[in-house]
Amino acid sequence: MTSLRTNLLLIVGGLAGILVTLFITHTMFDGSMEKMTGTETWQNILLVNVLVGACILLFVVELRRQAIRVLLTVIVALILGFIVTFVFNLDAADRFASGEFRAQVVSDAEPSDDDDVDLEYNKRRGGHFNKPNVVAPVSEIAWTFAGSEGDVVSLLAYAKNRRSEVDVLVELRDDSGAVLAAATSATMTQVDETFDDLVSMKDAVIEGFALPADGVYTLYSRPEDVETGTVLAEAMNQSQLAFEALLLGPIERVNRWGVWIQDAITLILLGLSFAIVFRAQQFSLGAEGQLYFGALVSGIIALNSPNIPGILLIPFIILASGTAGFVYGLIPGALKAYLGANELVSTLMLNVIATRFFEMVLNFQLKPPDAGYVASSKFTENAILPVIVEKTQVTIGVFVVVIVIFISWLLIRRTPLGYEIRIIGSNLKFADYGGVNSRRTIMLVMAISGIVAGLAGMHLATGIHRQLILNISFALAFEGVVVALLARLNVLVVPFTGLLYAYLRAGAQFMERDANVSFEVVRMIQAIIILLITAEALVTFFQQRQKRADIDESGHAVAAVEDRDV
Repeated sequence: MTSLRTNLLLIVGGLAGILVTLFITHTMFDGSMEKMTGTETWQNILLVNVLVGACILLFVVELRRQAIRVLLTVIVALILGFIVTFVFNLDAADRFASGEFRAQVVSDAEPSDDDDVDLEYNKRRGGHFNKPNVVAPVSEIAWTFAGSEGDVVSLLAYAKNRRSEVDVLVELRDDSGAVLAAATSATMTQVDETFDDLVSMKDAVIEGFALPADGVYTLYSRPEDVETGTVLAEAMNQSQLAFEALLLGPIERVNRWGVWIQDAITLILLGLSFAIVFRAQQFSLGAEGQLYFGALVSGIIALNSPNIPGILLIPFIILASGTAGFVYGLIPGALKAYLGANELVSTLMLNVIATRFFEMVLNFQLKPPDAGYVASSKFTENAILPVIVEKTQVTIGVFVVVIVIFISWLLIRRTPLGYEIRIIGSNLKFADYGGVNSRRTIMLVMAISGIVAGLAGMHLATGIHRQLILNISFALAFEGVVVALLARLNVLVVPFTGLLYAYLRAGAQFMERDANVSFEVVRMIQAIIILLITAEALVTFFQQRQKRADIDESGHAVAAVEDRDV
């Protein structure tokens, strides 16, 4: 029965991985095999997409039923995000009631000589309806013009250009205010042939009206009232456009796909860092500081090794950055193991020390004297992670991640140290009773976690920025917590959750660019999605922790009863 269930999971996961791989590749190249093979590094793109499919296979096989719960959580989060987007887009139809416009009276008749009127035949006058942030915005106009009996006139009210989508109406009124003619739109013939100034059929035209008498007339214009149906339809259209950018934007083109993958590499490494240390029930948040030290060490080596061949230098940089993370992770491990220091507090404080030390070295030692901003010199080509997909920053970091995932799995599942980590994570007192050297294990698990975080810093320095800059991570390390918790601290699921989270981050960028959704709205949607995605994982995490605490209390109670009986 177990074998049948495992085989079924493999089949389902494999099919899901294949379908996703094909969908991503098809979308990137618009379904054109010729376009795909015309890209120089298309084989590497296909390889990375196959690895994405493999991550989905691992996600299904490792989480089993919980995979469905995770996917449902994501779907619900996206639905709520769509509702938020819809609400904020309810003002999308406001563009029909606001914008630059022009008004004009067109006639072949001779203009009357009257200086007290606002308009003259064939002379344009403009303005801006309902301009935001104006003390007294213009909501309507009533401009006068002088005419003679029998003059044939055409009244135009139209958007200044195609960027202004204001939808106007126009009325011709006599000197008593009575409406003689009105219009709310223009015909296609009027737009294309009759009047050169018209922009669209939303412009308003009263064509060929003969004035009934000499006198002063009024051209009245304002934006048309926007109907409720139009408001809802525009909000829906804009929301659909925004979510198309969110869901498909990261895979529409190779360069956008590259943004997703390069971000995912860093997030997967950070997620692995947290997953390893959390498995031992050590709530360490030191990845930020370890990342900075990994980036700093890799940057110093890169800046001082211009003549070493890359084939030798790159492995050394990888080894050195991992070592830097190991050493900086060992410090809070020792503080916790031998002094009982709270790992949450100590790692947060060490993060501050690391970031400030990074800034000090960068400012006073590595920044060139003539630099216009705080950053090191650009790394030489031999010190940069080799790119495997042209015109992107997708580097051999992909293969580094694959190796780190495999080693992490071996460590947790197939080594005595991994067994000790799992035992300590299950019940620290039981581990001590069973002869596990918990102090050594706690130190090592924090240090090993630091290795992976240091590699993340190396990737940012030598793979993404290719120099050392201030705020090199932009607090990205803490987002690794989301990746780890969403993966249920399973190192084989972290690649999928890292890819998913990076996809949402990239999609939010393209949502802002393509759909003109404000940055604040994008961040709010992203926050809702993250909150719902992680809520279940957090609840599960703390429920398991409470269950272990209850077991410990039960054990103490039984021991107390036995001592009393004795």
